[in-house]
Amino acid sequence: MAIKKAVKSKETAVKKSAVKSVSKKAKKVVKKEKAKKTTTVKKNIQDEKILINTANPNSYIVIDYPFESEIIAGSDYVIKIGASKDGYVEISFNDSEWKPCRFASGYWWFDWKYFQPGKFKIVARLLNSENKVIKISDTRNCKVK
Repeated sequence: MAIKKAVKSKETAVKKSAVKSVSKKAKKVVKKEKAKKTTTVKKNIQDEKILINTANPNSYIVIDYPFESEIIAGSDYVIKIGASKDGYVEISFNDSEWKPCRFASGYWWFDWKYFQPGKFKIVARLLNSENKVIKISDTRNCKVK
């Protein structure tokens, strides 16, 4: 009788340890799957950006002014953007809403006024007549005193 109880308790212990082992492995698999999904999402965003930037290989957009890491002083500043002529240009500061730029003398311009001191990330984009993004500029960082 005592032997049966000992065997039974040993069988129960083995089963519990097997369940724990399987559940640890299952958790690891779930974590790996979550990591794969995150990587896939990030990769898709990068692919989309690449697709936008290769849609028309002759198109371009570049923020000429301000220079990278430029320190801006004053109450207003005119941003100069060079872009191909197959669309129109919009600009965004620190990932905020897109604002239209004006075209004059072969360049796109944005009259930046009423800004606060701080660090800014500026990005410009070129859109076609159907409001689809053709190109996105590199990010330009600057600081306002």
